[in-house]
Amino acid sequence: MDTRTVGILGGGQLGRMLVEAANRLNIKTVILDAPSSPAKQVNASSTHIDGSFSDSHAIELLAAQCDVLTAEIEHIDTHVLESLEKQKSVIVQPSPLTIRMIQDKFLQKEHLVQNKIPTPISYAAESNTLEAVKDVGGKLGYPFMLKARTLAYDGRGNYSIKSPKDIEHALKALGNKPLYAEKWASFTKELAVMVIRTTKGNVLSYPTVETIHQDNICHLVFAPARVPLDTQQKAREVAEAAVKTLQGAGVFGVEMFWFENTGRTHFS
Repeated sequence: MDTRTVGILGGGQLGRMLVEAANRLNIKTVILDAPSSPAKQVNASSTHIDGSFSDSHAIELLAAQCDVLTAEIEHIDTHVLESLEKQKSVIVQPSPLTIRMIQDKFLQKEHLVQNKIPTPISYAAESNTLEAVKDVGGKLGYPFMLKARTLAYDGRGNYSIKSPKDIEHALKALGNKPLYAEKWASFTKELAVMVIRTTKGNVLSYPTVETIHQDNICHLVFAPARVPLDTQQKAREVAEAAVKTLQGAGVFGVEMFWFENTGRTHFS
């Protein structure tokens, strides 16, 4: 029996599923999030901490109660996690460096490119100005996707640029976040693979699934994915190769596009 206590930064939908799995294994979990967050609703422990999972003091309070610290969302303070890891007061998984890289979608793309993982062509916008975005538009051609590098998820922080006249509206919608532009992908389906990375760097994956989105939120999941078997296998190979490049242990959701005409898959 594993008697270690696992602290979880974030108590949303993913945290709830994590807690449910831990309960079946008799692993104690302590959650840092707002009161009555979904994960806390299925775990009546009195040791949960109410607060923000990006608050350094709250993270330190959580770490004091735990043997292992993990996160269900990347929008957290990675610097305090790195400090706790160096103090060896708690085990942090995955590595704070991995989480920090995932927090910036453009750095994530660069990391994938450097490791020869198929991913769309992207350019960082030098500034949040009409001229800077037009510059990257000239490199990519129209249409293209303008995206926030940070604090973007579930379709938030994305804006399709069909012509230069869309840029001004996009800049207002995306605010002052750092931006990058990504080549337009006329994909056939969206695929996803869940990959487990162990502390020794070994990876295992679940079968490829197909995701259907409505209003930028996952609405349906088809398992297995409704694509050829060789495409399912290729998606798993791409996902596993990507997760092998990361540091630390964890369960990672890898999302990608499938192009039916070419059979290619690459990261979304």
